[in-house]
Amino acid sequence: MENPSHRFPAVVLGGSAGAIEPLQRIAAALPSDFPAAVFVATHIPAASVSALPHLLARSGVLFATHAIDGAPIAPGRIIVAPPDHHLTVEDGVMRVFKGPTENNHRPSIDVLFRSAAMSFNTGACGVLLSGTLDDGVAGLVAIHEAGGNAIAQDPEDAQFPDMPRNAIRTGAVDGIYPAEDMVAAISEWLSRPRSRAKGTPSIAVDEREAGTPSVFTCPDCGGTLWELDGEAVLRFRCRTGHAYSENTMLSSQGKNLEKALWAAMRSLEERHDLIRRISARAKKSGDSHTTRRLDAQGDDVRRDIDRINEAIAGLLSETTNLA
Repeated sequence: MENPSHRFPAVVLGGSAGAIEPLQRIAAALPSDFPAAVFVATHIPAASVSALPHLLARSGVLFATHAIDGAPIAPGRIIVAPPDHHLTVEDGVMRVFKGPTENNHRPSIDVLFRSAAMSFNTGACGVLLSGTLDDGVAGLVAIHEAGGNAIAQDPEDAQFPDMPRNAIRTGAVDGIYPAEDMVAAISEWLSRPRSRAKGTPSIAVDEREAGTPSVFTCPDCGGTLWELDGEAVLRFRCRTGHAYSENTMLSSQGKNLEKALWAAMRSLEERHDLIRRISARAKKSGDSHTTRRLDAQGDDVRRDIDRINEAIAGLLSETTNLA
């Protein structure tokens, strides 16, 4: 039986910080007879109530709603990943589920994009918008490798340019446009004849099957990470399914290191206070030898505190530059 998802193409859009405005511009430009299904994944807090479908519906003429697990896929509608759930497209239906976070997010752009590459092949068009770090980059590479169309927002047009810029650096982006030109570019792609031949997106393979165990551990659960060093991106996935692209992995390690340094700072401050208290008791009792020894220990601990402070300041500076 013919896969229903192959009768029409799919446009998948992803973004993070600064992506709402370009998404509204794109929705406003989509015509009522748009011949492709449209899916959106953005980074939103798990406990939030997403108003994105309402915003997109008000911006243009297409109906927009949150995804419903098992609902059929159809062209001319905008389907948005709900908070704290991944969205995939497969076998002509949308799937909504709570899986492990990817790149520290659920919904993850990579999850949606990879599924579009596998289900729609040459009929998938991926659009990566404003955001930080690199969620969506591996998924956009998968769409390109499957023969689909990989588009990135022009970094000069993006409020937060790192996400599209990281995608462009892979060399797998087929077009770079400001938000106002996105629909024209997508429409031009839709007008081209496309082969239905299945591509081979190597990026969509599970790292635990195609990669090798690495020397790194999962920043989220501490498990072993499998590493897949592809031509375009470096990716990691742990036994339980948490997945990271290279920049997100580096950022996650930095956050864990910051927590460890703050814990070390707390322990040192407590040790310094305890030494001072014991030293004061020794001084009060006239034990000058113990007082001098404890005061010297306190000075050493204070120097350790200063070094930890410098390490935290340096780490925070690195994290700011990476984001």
